Amino acid sequence: MAKADGEPGRRDTESAAPLESTASFLDSIVENIPHMIFVKDAAELRFVLFNKAGEDLLGLRRDALIGKNDADLFPREQATFFVAKDREVLSGKGLVDITEEPIQTRHGLRVLHTKKIPIVDARGEPRFLLGISEDITERIRLEERIRRADERQRVLAQTSAALAPIGGDPLSAAARLALPVGGDGCIFLVDAASGAPRAVVAHVDHTREERWRRLVESSNLVERFSGSARAMLEAGQPLVLNEIDHATLASFTTNKKDAEELASLGTHALLLVSLRGRDQRLGTLVFLRDVTQRGFDEDDRAFAERFAQRLAGDLDNARLYRELERAEASQRFLGDAAERLAGSLDFEELVRLVPHLALPFLADWCVIYLFEDGQMRRFSVAHVDPSREPFIVATAERYPPGGKQPGAEPARTLKPVLNPVVDDALLDRVCVDADHKALARRIGTASAMAVPVRARGRVLGSISLGRGSDRPRYQSHDLTVAIALADRVGIALDNARLYQEAQAALRARDEFLSIASHELRTPLTTVCLSVDLLARGLQTGWSLDACIARVEGTQKQLARLKRLVDGLLDVSRIAAGKLILELGEVDLCALCGEIVERIAEEARRVGSELCFRGSCARTIRADAMRLEQVLTNLLTNALRYAAPAKVHVQVEVGDEGARLSVRDEGMGISSADLGRIFDRFERGGTSGAHGGLGLGLYIARQICEAHGGTIRAFSEPGRGAEFVITLPVEPPPC
Repeated sequence: MAKADGEPGRRDTESAAPLESTASFLDSIVENIPHMIFVKDAAELRFVLFNKAGEDLLGLRRDALIGKNDADLFPREQATFFVAKDREVLSGKGLVDITEEPIQTRHGLRVLHTKKIPIVDARGEPRFLLGISEDITERIRLEERIRRADERQRVLAQTSAALAPIGGDPLSAAARLALPVGGDGCIFLVDAASGAPRAVVAHVDHTREERWRRLVESSNLVERFSGSARAMLEAGQPLVLNEIDHATLASFTTNKKDAEELASLGTHALLLVSLRGRDQRLGTLVFLRDVTQRGFDEDDRAFAERFAQRLAGDLDNARLYRELERAEASQRFLGDAAERLAGSLDFEELVRLVPHLALPFLADWCVIYLFEDGQMRRFSVAHVDPSREPFIVATAERYPPGGKQPGAEPARTLKPVLNPVVDDALLDRVCVDADHKALARRIGTASAMAVPVRARGRVLGSISLGRGSDRPRYQSHDLTVAIALADRVGIALDNARLYQEAQAALRARDEFLSIASHELRTPLTTVCLSVDLLARGLQTGWSLDACIARVEGTQKQLARLKRLVDGLLDVSRIAAGKLILELGEVDLCALCGEIVERIAEEARRVGSELCFRGSCARTIRADAMRLEQVLTNLLTNALRYAAPAKVHVQVEVGDEGARLSVRDEGMGISSADLGRIFDRFERGGTSGAHGGLGLGLYIARQICEAHGGTIRAFSEPGRGAEFVITLPVEPPPC
């Protein structure tokens, strides 16, 4: 019996574990489902369960939701709707599918697709209500955007037909076609110069349409739209005014009655887009909303811009052929100019060629100014009338571009200058004196422009162009061609410069290879000879002292060869960005003292003297081996070029950093050499007599800069030279 009594208990224990596992498994599923899941009790419709997705959707923690009902959480209208649907579910005891259910959340209004179903007990009575909601807000918005995009595309597709009707006003037809896709109302404010009607009004509400028409015709509303917003519209930017207040509406008219009429129309959004032809503004397209309570968004703006573009294109078609001819001529001109520029890589030849390229298609006269040593000094000129060229040359020589002169402004601001009319007022403003003004008049300029010449991020100079009174005035399309010409000129001049630099680099490379082969061959030849002599000496019974002397000589040549090879390897590392510093605490005074002591014997051998003075209040963090390399190089150079003069080494280290100088009393360095001695493969004017690859100072500069410091050279011929190194206490992080 005991066994029998124990069996049910054992079975209960065995069945409890799977049940607990199943409940945990179901809880995990509910918690991780991406849709909101909630459960309400059937009696009071209070929430008893919410998953994480529900928390994220509503923006509330579940402890703020559990035990609450809809009236506690949502606006009354929404709560009433939710409760009604819940009662419908519980009374019908079946699934209720709510395809679109708006709900107010902490993140704003969202739209849900909700399914609700009762959970009944064993007797079939509802105990709970289960709801599953999917957030379809973005899908609804996307569908609405697609629908509106389809409508806009239909309107755009029909625009061309509307603009060319058999009878009637084409602009009126186009304005009506845009309703209500573009807005509740559409107004064209077209400039009178275009020959089209000054104002066209269409509205979805005929009564409002008449009221708007009267406003446009009787008030200064047109001038306000096309005037106050002109600056922005001229720049090609649409103007969007959403949620307009009464003050803004009142500013559109100075008439009190018209202002009251505007206020009564209830306009709350305006969208203004410029109607632009190919070279001028034709007017303004206005969309307004005073029925639909919605502002204009990016899709509305994009549609308005495309719609305005089609309208402006149709209004400007009368000039299309002339524009096409001009564009083709400009392309032929630019193509010919590019071909002529590509025919030479001689910089001087190109400078002389450039002014002639612009004549006579683009200008009667042309001047190119180029920077030289930071100043616009170099120039080349051309004139269709050769007898007037001397006046241009005299102007360029006596009055180089600067200050207020148009020729200097593009190079300074990188913005082109267009002066369609050159009159006395302009000449008074830009000319330096009366002679300058007289020369400008003798050149004969009625219209002028200037553009920058640049290439690969560098400003090379500027090009100035002018036309006489018998030629059309410059317009924006002429400036565009001038800019395109200047771009081609800049690339051609820069290519010529790069070609010349490449040729110079090749010559420098060949010279370096010649020097390097000589410098490397010298110690190598000496080593080979020493080894041969040593071998013969050992065979013929040389003394030990003679052998040691020969070995020491060989070691010196090998050390020299090693220094040359190490220099080349350092250059390779620097070029590859692999110059790595082994940082540690360095007593700079002690380090310099050791190096001076080590080189003192060599200094005495060449008849020189090393004088060292140091004052180090602290250590610095640096690469001792690399600093030793730098100081050794400076001292070796000083002994090489300044002996038998004295060489002074001075070190000072404080909390602000370290300063190390090596000064000799030798012949000094010429100003021509001083500016380039830190360049790679550069050697001073007397280097040929002393050998070397021209790498020591280049490597020294790279090492100093890697430490976050500097190295500079100061010298005057006949008064010695000084190299000054400054180093921070702590190098910057890599």
